[in-house]
Amino acid sequence: MERSTRTVTIITAALILITAGFIVGMVTLPHIGLLDNKARALGYDSPTATNNFGLLYEVRDLLEDNFVEDINKDTQQEMVYGAIRGMLRALDDQYTRFMDPKAYKNMTIETKGKFGGVGILIGIRRNQLTVISPLEDTPAFKAGLKAGDIIIKVDGASTEDMALDDAVARIRGDAGDEVVLTIWRRGLDATGKDVSIVRDVIQLKSVTKSKVRDDGIAYIELNGFSRTTADDLKQNLIDFKKKGAKALILDLRYNPGGLLDASVDVSNLFIDEGPIVHREGRNKDNRTYYAQSGKKIWDKPMVVLVNEFSASASEIVSGALQDHGVATIIGDTTFGKGLVQTVYPLTDNSAVLITTDKYLTAKRRDINKKGIVPDIVIKVGEVDGHDGGEGGEGMAVDKVGKVGKFPVGKPERGDGAIIFNGLPRADVAFYEFQGKKFVEVDDVSKMFDVAMSYDKNTNTLDIEQTIEDLKDAESDPQMDKAVEFLLDKIK
Repeated sequence: MERSTRTVTIITAALILITAGFIVGMVTLPHIGLLDNKARALGYDSPTATNNFGLLYEVRDLLEDNFVEDINKDTQQEMVYGAIRGMLRALDDQYTRFMDPKAYKNMTIETKGKFGGVGILIGIRRNQLTVISPLEDTPAFKAGLKAGDIIIKVDGASTEDMALDDAVARIRGDAGDEVVLTIWRRGLDATGKDVSIVRDVIQLKSVTKSKVRDDGIAYIELNGFSRTTADDLKQNLIDFKKKGAKALILDLRYNPGGLLDASVDVSNLFIDEGPIVHREGRNKDNRTYYAQSGKKIWDKPMVVLVNEFSASASEIVSGALQDHGVATIIGDTTFGKGLVQTVYPLTDNSAVLITTDKYLTAKRRDINKKGIVPDIVIKVGEVDGHDGGEGGEGMAVDKVGKVGKFPVGKPERGDGAIIFNGLPRADVAFYEFQGKKFVEVDDVSKMFDVAMSYDKNTNTLDIEQTIEDLKDAESDPQMDKAVEFLLDKIK
């Protein structure tokens, strides 16, 4: 059966989630190089042609006749690819993009549940290649990569103008081979830090964590939406019910999305009737996806956890469950990608991804660039930006959501910069008073990655000294709120 499979996750490329058989039977678009005779016959070789595409041929002819060196076939191919990328870039849509044959093959390869990689989800956030989430027990996780890390180089190549698919192709590879990622996060110098990672075989799993707590609250975490996600989730929900679970937390934080059909099927496990999502195209090619009666599995109190890295298919699910009133959404406002891309293969096995539709939630809310606003908003942490230059300005979002600028690679305050373990710190500084140098205790806490608390009654400072202890004691206010909310519901 031929069909066009549409995906809503194009903001992210899952190094641990590449969907096989992504598109079948798509319309094949002609290669520009094959249009020469037809284009000239139609007068497109004239700069005065209505659409001005004749300028492409005019410049090409000038280069072929006048460039100082012969232009070989490989260079001609790169010129064509460059022209395509330029056309797409002019649309000012980061999701409409070109994939060369290698990148397209990467997308469509049959992974059979595993492949060689580092174990991270990456995406474009604020026009920067960003780690959406590392998977636990993968090389990236063990190397210390964190959600929000900005990848500024891959094996020494700058990611400033690198296509997402190109980044995926460079980071993936054979198990046992090494890749060097230069990452930047708050606290590092603007030049970033090189992290060497040895690739391994990455097992693909939709469900990463699943358990029933002692208090009767079931918890399940999804890291993406693939063809098997709904079936995996369904089986877990059945098991939860058998174990007597009274409530559910569905964790979609750091979930970049996946297949549109998968998001509909997942939503259907909680919704018995009515619309789940609406898709609207430019030429009124509209479609509404409805819940199918009899597929609903869960009917007990439920919370969906989201954050600013929850995108696309995650937003379809959280939006549908919110609109139908079957779940309470807790966390931070989601990414805000309400667009659908279609993949069109080209004649040389490259492809172009084109934004063809937008989607609206069940109640026809347009969340593109707005996101899903949770019913209970709990903001956690900060999000930083990196401009890739020495002493440049990055963007930061503070805990109340206010956007401001800070100097990348230089202290925010104080008189002196601090270099800790060979790396300049952008977030700490010392100051001088009466000939002595001081570092604030909170800054010491940041440098040594320890937890400190002060008891003013006894005038003592309590220090948690080990990283392991700190991780075990890490608070999760969004999770805490979800548990508190559900416990109140199941009293």
